[in-house]
Parts: sequence; structure tokens; C-alpha cells
Amino acid sequence: MMRRHFTFYIIPFTLAIVIAMAVLSCSDKDDEPYPALITELVMASADAQCVFNTFTTDDGRTFSISNTIKGPTPNVCWRFLCGYVKESEEQARIYVLQRVLVLSDYSSLRQLSHDPTGFVSIWKAGGFINLHLLPKTQGGQQAWGFSCDSAHVNDAGGTNHYLSIVHFQLKDPTAYSDDAYFSLDLDSVAAVRQPVDSLILRVRTFDGWRSWTFNAQ
Repeated sequence: MMRRHFTFYIIPFTLAIVIAMAVLSCSDKDDEPYPALITELVMASADAQCVFNTFTTDDGRTFSISNTIKGPTPNVCWRFLCGYVKESEEQARIYVLQRVLVLSDYSSLRQLSHDPTGFVSIWKAGGFINLHLLPKTQGGQQAWGFSCDSAHVNDAGGTNHYLSIVHFQLKDPTAYSDDAYFSLDLDSVAAVRQPVDSLILRVRTFDGWRSWTFNAQ
């Protein structure tokens, strides 16, 4: 059975790159167009030999992978920011595979930290709430997760789930900003969700707390 891989501690500077190939080499002919590189979040499955054979986009399209890419762990399904070129409607060649951390629930921790981070964007797709953040780092270790802060019945008879991003800066100096992508699996908040349920997610940024509301389904 495939399992999603969850990690608490990360190194922001190296989190991203699991594999990075030359994105697209220059053509020998000036008039030959570059292949269309598509970049989006995907789920990619590794087999018993740690080889990624397929990936599935957030809108449900599945591609077989034409080039050989091996990961560190067999029989897992990981989340990536993927840069690929379609070779057909069923096959693609991957040029960049950037690890995306799937946040775990740390509501039970006795002490939670919400150290500030830079913010770029947030969106919901593929059963996840996805975040593109700009944490400050010096290439050291930080910790990320989320907490379920409270849940209340709303006016429509559903449940409002109030969440926040957990961030421990730890001993990593705030030397420079670096891109980091995270996904919050909606199933980890509530396995059963109704159309009238909502998720309210808070993130502490360098400009203060910000919050966003999403339909829970």
C-alpha cells in the first residue's frame, strides 16, 4: 500500500531539490522552439525499487515518467513541485522535481511556536491547501506543521475548523529568504467533511497574522 511521507524537521535550503536536471538545453537551431515546460504540484509514486514511474496532477491527470528518477525510499507517494514536458497525453519527461513538505498535525504538542515567515501565495487544489512561503534561513534546520486550534458550528449547520501553521525557527539564523512549498492535507483535518464546513487557516508572516477561508471539501 502506498503511504504519504510526513516529515516534521526540514532544512529549507535543501528541502526543495530531490532531483534537478538541466531544465531545457539550448537547441542547435535558433528557430527550433523550446518544449513547453509545465510546472505544477503533483503526487508521485515510487515502487519497490525506489523508482518514480508515474505522477498525478492536482486536477487528476496521471502521466507515466519517461526518464528514470529514483528516490530514497520505496513504496511511497510523495508530493512535489514538478517541472515536466508532455511527450503525449499519457507520458511526460521530468526536468525538475522539488520536494513539497506535507504538514503533520502537531496540535498535541505542549508548546507551539508560530515564528514569522515570508508569504507568497496560498491556494486549494488536489485535496490540499498549498502554500508558497519565503522563510528566512541560513541553510539550517527548522520545524513546520499545523495545529487545529478550535472547531465551531457555523450558521449553516456545518463546522468551521480554525487552523494555524506551526513554525519553529529553532537555531537557524534569519540570514536570507528562500522559497519553500508546503501542503496541508485536508483529510488530516477531518476525514469526513460536509459542503457547509469551512477551514480558516492562519499564518504568521513578517507583516503580522493573515488568515484565509476555504471550503472544507
